[in-house]
Amino acid sequence: MQGIRRQSLVVLGLGALMLAGCSSREPMDEAAACRARLSSKQVVFQPVAPIGNEDRGCGIQNPVKVSAADIPWNQPSVVDCKFAEALVTFEEQVVQPAAQRYFGKTVSKVRHMGTYSCRNKTGGLSKGLSEHAFGRAMDIGGFELSDGTVIDVRRDWSGGGSKSAFLQEVARLACRRFSVVLTPNHDAYHRDHLHLDNGRYSVCGM
Repeated sequence: MQGIRRQSLVVLGLGALMLAGCSSREPMDEAAACRARLSSKQVVFQPVAPIGNEDRGCGIQNPVKVSAADIPWNQPSVVDCKFAEALVTFEEQVVQPAAQRYFGKTVSKVRHMGTYSCRNKTGGLSKGLSEHAFGRAMDIGGFELSDGTVIDVRRDWSGGGSKSAFLQEVARLACRRFSVVLTPNHDAYHRDHLHLDNGRYSVCGM
């Protein structure tokens, strides 16, 4: 009986180890799958080691350093892989079609002002970590068209004209794709950029 019991315990132990192994592989499999999807969309990126800050609680489990999503960025920057996917779709399905409608040209560069940053939210009443602290946010300062024309949020958001209409349409449609979109209409902290994030809350700051 003791021999049978010992064999049973061994079998159970092996089963637990197999389950633990499967469980530990799942996040890596999803991370690899996300990176494969980015590659299939011809995103220019480099995988980055997981980022963590135990003191602050910041971090990204599956970070990638992106140089170009659907559109090249003015500077390579680190984001969460799934957020990178959201940005690719946004650029492909919102930004480029809007540029064609208003200017008859493509966008050749996204001018962003930052992605991952271990910091709190901005705003007088804001508390807690920003979605930037998890690689799920981007601040877009403007766009550059294929002919070199620059569309700048600070300068062109208000006042009418095709540049203003383009920016406001891009922001309005972004509200359908991201949890939070903050614009110069939202508050003074966002007077020079469009903040996009995929966090827990839902705000369309148009």
